Amino acid sequence: MTESNHVFDFRGEPWWVDHSAHLALIRPATPLGAWAFRRDRREVRMGLDELLQQAMRVHDLYDRLNLHERGRVWTREEFMLGFAGDVGDLAKLVMAEEGARDMPGGRAALEHELADCLWSVLILAHRYGVDLETAFRRTMAELETAISARLLGDESPA
Repeated sequence: MTESNHVFDFRGEPWWVDHSAHLALIRPATPLGAWAFRRDRREVRMGLDELLQQAMRVHDLYDRLNLHERGRVWTREEFMLGFAGDVGDLAKLVMAEEGARDMPGGRAALEHELADCLWSVLILAHRYGVDLETAFRRTMAELETAISARLLGDESPA
């Protein structure tokens, strides 16, 4: 018996479920929120806090490696420079995805670089003491307000 796709309430939010084979893909029905994957009906949800925890484990491993190989760890500025390099690599991969240049690695390289960039953002936010979820929600609300106001202004008769 297969289950149909549906929306259900989870923690006060509507969630959309797509059941296929033995894996159910779950995502918020709204634009905000993390993707979650379930196997055999046990939910494994990776939210921002868990992404940060995993990013910090990798950060700590890099610190250990850099101490071992170089006798020091990266500064916040060096993390930012690494991020800038990752964004440059991402730009080349996006151009390749759009057919504007040739780059090895294809889609897998694009996914990897997007994940690298997310890792850098998470680490920089942590290193600068920024509550990324709060800052994101506040910034998106400000943008929605500003863009909506501009759109309403454009709809006024001249």
